[in-house]
Amino acid sequence: MKLSKVSDRVYANWDGETGGNVGIIRLDDRVLVVDAQYPGSARRFREAIPRVTDKPLSHLLLTHIHGDHVFGNMVFEDLEIVSHRRLWEKMEKSLDNEWTPGNLEKMLETYRRDAPERWWLFEGLRIVVPTTTFTETWETDGVEFIHTGGHTDCSSVVYVPEDRALFAGDLLFVGRFPWAGDPTADPDRWIEAFQRILKMDVEKIVPGHGPLCDMEEVERQLKWMKEVRWIMRGLIEEGVSEEEVLDYRYPELYATERPEWQKRSWIRWYQHWSG
Repeated sequence: MKLSKVSDRVYANWDGETGGNVGIIRLDDRVLVVDAQYPGSARRFREAIPRVTDKPLSHLLLTHIHGDHVFGNMVFEDLEIVSHRRLWEKMEKSLDNEWTPGNLEKMLETYRRDAPERWWLFEGLRIVVPTTTFTETWETDGVEFIHTGGHTDCSSVVYVPEDRALFAGDLLFVGRFPWAGDPTADPDRWIEAFQRILKMDVEKIVPGHGPLCDMEEVERQLKWMKEVRWIMRGLIEEGVSEEEVLDYRYPELYATERPEWQKRSWIRWYQHWSG
């Protein structure tokens, strides 16, 4: 895995080959890690870090709950793992449900059977939960970890003011339709998050998926999301059937190769605005 330079102290990988984007922030005497992907790719990620800095790793910051960002926690469990409190709560709850030893084994067997070419990413998966949580913000040496919600109820961004850099997590999908089908996805909070980001002094943004971008991408996606909201809420208020609302041809942000992904996102937003 290659870590490319974003700013003087920020490096990231955004090739998208193995999961969500990951990166590091190099402080004076230590390094912060942002997101962890899967066990297999997390090992490659950690092996790549000494190629750009010899400083010790101190913290892993998790932007949200999804597996392509947190399943690699086990590779960094010697660090202080930081997340929004809801992420910790959801992981703890999942350990009593879908991640019990038997259920986790069944899930891994499904991956091994249905996607053998990607099995190396999941092999040996062991769930490791955060050790430190916050509710609004968490800060260290000028780096700000800020809860926003939107993509999920635990979504947070990592802001590095001195470098004018931001890790946006999955609030931003660049070059593809955004996954908005999480049961806790909230498009109104997502819009508010974009508006909050636009008030920050940021030059370069590491999205959750896709290549490095800037504030123009945030403005573009904010405009699109507000337009979709205006149209969908209008249809709902007019009493249009659910089927018609979901089948409506909304403005296109990016073409999608996964129409079922897009449909599930529309369903979640419909549920939110019609509820």
